Amino acid sequence: MKTKIVKAISSQLGDIAKIASENFSGLKDIKKAERWIACNFSAAPRMQYFVAVSNGSVSGFILWVEKGGFRKQSVWELEQIAVGKNFQGQGVGTELIEKSLAEIRKYLEKRGSEMKIVEVTTSTENRAQKLYQRTLGAQVECTVKNFFEGDEVVMVARFK
Repeated sequence: MKTKIVKAISSQLGDIAKIASENFSGLKDIKKAERWIACNFSAAPRMQYFVAVSNGSVSGFILWVEKGGFRKQSVWELEQIAVGKNFQGQGVGTELIEKSLAEIRKYLEKRGSEMKIVEVTTSTENRAQKLYQRTLGAQVECTVKNFFEGDEVVMVARFK
């Protein structure tokens, strides 16, 4: 399977919402997912969506969010990443992180900034913690009790 990672365009928002609805309990309602995705997409460049396109279809997405202003030492959150059910376990998530992060870093370089930190918040039960450790070098910094539907860990990757 050939997968390409590209910056999302508005015609892909419905596909992103469908994948979000399949993967996130807080976005099960497709109409709410569509509204959430559209409002985030409109907040570019602070919020940037990238999609994985596999065999001509959107197979996954990632949402990066810049935190604290347009600083020289930039802090970003990997806010959401999801892969369509039919594409899971095929390396799409790894490609989404690695290739989109490279694009974010190019964007920062063009504006005269550099990546300082990437933050990821995820369930203590989420197996994706290993993915974040492997692809970003992220480490658990703390646990937040009773967040969303249970306990969450805050993971941080430091650059430089």
